[in-house]
Amino acid sequence: MNSRHRMIGGACAALVTVLALGGCGSKSQESWIGDKYKKMGAGTYRSPKAPPAVATEINNKFRSIDRVDNMATMGAAGGIFLRYPQLVVGVLPNGTGSRITVDTPRSGYNRYYSHVSGRWASPGSHGWTSTGAASFRGGGSGSGK
Repeated sequence: MNSRHRMIGGACAALVTVLALGGCGSKSQESWIGDKYKKMGAGTYRSPKAPPAVATEINNKFRSIDRVDNMATMGAAGGIFLRYPQLVVGVLPNGTGSRITVDTPRSGYNRYYSHVSGRWASPGSHGWTSTGAASFRGGGSGSGK
C-alpha cells in the first residue's frame, strides 16, 4: 500500500471516530443528568457539589436559553434555574451539595414561579423556542382561518 492510500485510510478512520463520538453529544439533558448525578426520585437528582458548580457543569454541557440565579439574594431558599426549550432544570442547595430537578416547561415554570416569573414568560404548549419565546404547536387543517 502506498503512502497516498495510507493517508486516505487514516483520514477515513479519523472521520469515523469523529462521527462516532459526535453521537455522544446528542444525549438529552435529562438523560445526561441522570447518568452524571445520583438519582433520588422521579426527576430528582443529588450532587455533593454546591449549586453554582453543578449549574455550571450542566450549562457547559448544554447551553441554556436563560439562567436565573437568586442564591445571592435568597441564600438557601434560592437556587439556580436553567431554561431549555423542552425542560427546566432547578439546582437547589441541599446541605453542602445540591438537589437537581428536571421538569417539563409547564411544570418547572409552575414549580419555580416565585423565582423565575419576573424573568421568564410562561411557556407555550410546546415549551419555548431557542430564543425563549413561548412555542405553540400549529393547528390542524384550516386552523386560524
